[in-house]
This record gives sequence, structure tokens and C-alpha cells, in this order.
Amino acid sequence: MNTLSRWIARILRYAIVIAIAVPITIVLVFAVQSRMRLPDLRPWHRLDLRELSADDPPASFAGYRALEEEMFAEIRERIIDDPAAADTLAVGRYAPGTRAAQLAFDTPYNRSVELMPPGEPVGAAVLVHGLTDSPYSMRPLGELLQSQGYYVILMRMPGHGTVPAGLDRVRWQDWYAAIELTAKHAAATVGPDKPLVLGGFSTGAAISALYAVRSLDDPDLPRPDRLYLMSAAIGISPFAVMTNIISKLSFLPMFEKSRWLDVLPEYDPYKYNSFPVNAGNQIYKLTRTLNAEILDAAERGRLGDMPRVVMFQSIVDSTVTSAEVVRGMLDLLPEGGHELVVFDVNRSEVVQGLLAQGPLQDLEALRNATGRPFAITLIGSATVGGTGEDARTLAVYRREAGGTEVAVEPLPLTWPVGVFSLGHTALPVPADDPVYGIAPPEGSRFNLGGVALRGESGALVIPLGTFARLRSNPFFDVIRDKVIETLPR
Repeated sequence: MNTLSRWIARILRYAIVIAIAVPITIVLVFAVQSRMRLPDLRPWHRLDLRELSADDPPASFAGYRALEEEMFAEIRERIIDDPAAADTLAVGRYAPGTRAAQLAFDTPYNRSVELMPPGEPVGAAVLVHGLTDSPYSMRPLGELLQSQGYYVILMRMPGHGTVPAGLDRVRWQDWYAAIELTAKHAAATVGPDKPLVLGGFSTGAAISALYAVRSLDDPDLPRPDRLYLMSAAIGISPFAVMTNIISKLSFLPMFEKSRWLDVLPEYDPYKYNSFPVNAGNQIYKLTRTLNAEILDAAERGRLGDMPRVVMFQSIVDSTVTSAEVVRGMLDLLPEGGHELVVFDVNRSEVVQGLLAQGPLQDLEALRNATGRPFAITLIGSATVGGTGEDARTLAVYRREAGGTEVAVEPLPLTWPVGVFSLGHTALPVPADDPVYGIAPPEGSRFNLGGVALRGESGALVIPLGTFARLRSNPFFDVIRDKVIETLPR
């Protein structure tokens, strides 16, 4: 018996040593690898700005906008106007005089933006961008709602639109505090008894959904009447937790780069290219909180009071999946006019044999799961395996909530040549966007969406596939029409 006890104790000691040694080894390897792989950090990776904090938020939306202006003034003073700190990249966002810098600092879309309709507002809308993005990504939807008579706020989430260092320190609670402040202001501006619409992209969709759930039980929160969610970040990989542990070595000067997953040139005027570990960890914490509060509301029978939810999702999405969107939210909602609009892949003969199986299996799961409490609208090829122009033509396949039958209607849209799928970043931006569109207006001076680079891997300091990822949605008219159809009046 003593021998057995000693053997068990020895095994337990080995297990404890391994349990401690493995994470430490991973942390050290990642820290050393980051130090060797990543370039030197620049002033915009270090600048500590005074941002909105959930612990002490501004007293008003006007105070939040004033805080934004203070931050931009500080960036100009400490980076743009300082020759020792400013970027020298010919297309750099923090390089004085470049087109990227002009767009970033001389246009309003890295700040919170208010859009007022010409007449009396029929309602209010708050739109929230995604992680590393800016209010610019919500401009198309915002201008659409403005044209429909809505007073619209394109809200900037704390840590965004300024310098990437902002995402190294931000907390998801700060994002939530900003939407509470903004929603209250928007509702008060249009007055009582007028609808409130929330819309969000990716992380902004998660923040909007969390606000909607919390408003069910908090009488101080104006309750939204509609939710429009695009590429909603409902579930994120738990790898973010490990990366947060890894970043703990960053207090050592030689390992400060371990706080960053990517350190890249900043040439995009409305989106960061560098990505800190903390950003991934915060979205992970946010989605965990959202999942828990949705489940709690479901168990208490409160989800019947949720606003009508209309979700837009690409079946191919490298950040979130349709399965997470369905399992994490839509399947939990009682019938109430909720809808999932899914954009399929291009199924023309040219690419049919090269399509990855995972997204196709996700789509089949949606097709086969009848009786769902929400409607499913699929935007997909009208024919499969055809050739020529007909193979690229699209149709709408729709199944009503709780139904089994599918109605088919042709669309006057076709897949653009060379485009085989949409994706996470593409959905909220139309194809004619001057910065990210694949068909920008004539005379656009700074277009990233139409750039087509060819060359060898390793020739550029950015990944070769950066400009291959679709940044705009050639089928944005589908979103436009659906929003107009479902908008509360």
C-alpha cells in the first residue's frame, strides 16, 4: 500500500510540474518569438491617451465628443507635428501630409458622428463599428437610416480611431459605457414615443446585443425597437485567454512586444493594422458576458421582449461562424419576426471544386434544420455548376420562421469576376465605397479595396494576402432593401 501511495504521489508531482512548466514554456517561447518577429514599436503603439472609462464616464455625449477632440489634438501635437515621432511612410496614417493622414484626421469618421435628417426625426439610431475599426465602417448604414428620417449617431468605441495603443489598455466595459451614454442621448434628442434602432458590426454587434438584453430589466435604459447585426461576434476562440497570460511578461523592457500579436505599418486611415493581445482578450470577455446574460434572460423568460433582430452573415467568415450566431442568439429567441440573412459562396463551375468544405457544411446544417424560430434568407447562386454569366446570377432562397418550404426569387445581381465569397469585413461596406470598395467612384484618391498586388511571399512587410481579402460587399443592396423593409416607423 505504501508503494502504491508513493507511486501515486510521484505521478501527481510529475503532473503538477508539467502543468506549471508547459504554460511557462509557452509564455517564454511566445515572448522570445515576439521580440524576434515583430518590428520595433512606434510612438502610436505607446501613446497613452485619456479615454472614456467605465469607472468615470463623461456626464454627457457632448462631453464624450469633447474628449475625442482632446485626444486628436494630442495625437497631432505628440506624433504628427513632432518630426522625431511622426511616421515617414509615404502612405502612413501618422505621416504629415499623406492622403491617409488627411482622411484620418481631417474627416470626421474616426470620431463619433451625428447625422441629422432634414426634417423632424422619425426615430433615433445608434450604430457601432467593429474591433480595430472606426465609425467609417457604419457610414453607409447610417446614411441609409438618415435618408429614412432617422437621427443617427455613428458611435466610436473607446480605444478606436486614434492610435493602436488605445486597444492595449481599453476594457470591454468602456465600450459598453459608451453605448449606454450614446443611446440615452439619442433617445432624448428625438423625444419620447419614437423608435430607437441599434445596429452593430462584429464587436459592435455584440455590444449592441448586450445593451438590448440589459435594457429588458433596466428601466433607465431606452429600450431599442430593432437590432441590425452584421458579422456579429457572438463567440470567439478562448485562445485569447492564453494570449493575455502571455502578455504578462511585457513589464520587462525586452519583452514589451509580447503585448502585441501584430505590429504592422499603419496606412489604413480608418482601421488599425497592428493588433494588441488585450483587444482579443476583451472581445473574448465581452462574448462570454453576452452569452451568459442571454442564457440567463432565456431562463427567466425575458427574451420574448427582445426587439426584432435582423442578422446579416457571410457563410464564410474567418472571425465568427453562422453556427455561433444561431446557437448563441437566434435559437434562443422566441418567434418575433427575427431573421438571419446569409450570403453564400460563389458556386459557379470555375470555383466549385476548390471550395472549402467547412462553410458548405455550415450552410447545409442551416438548410436542413427546419422549424427554427427565425426566418432564414439565403443569398446564393441561382444555378450551381453552370458556366458563363448565368452561373454568376444570384437568387433569394427564403424559409419563414417555423416553416419547411423554401421560396425562391431571382435577384438582379451577379458575382463580380474573381470574387468567390464575401467575408467578415465585407458586409457593411458597399462596392462603390471610395476607400474600401472594389468598384470605387471615378476619381477616388485613396482606394484600398481595389488594390491587386502580385509578387513573392516575404517581399512586403505586410502579409501577401492582405489585399486579397474582400473589404466591400457587392450585394449591399440586399442589406439596404432589408433594412428599409423592416425599419420601424
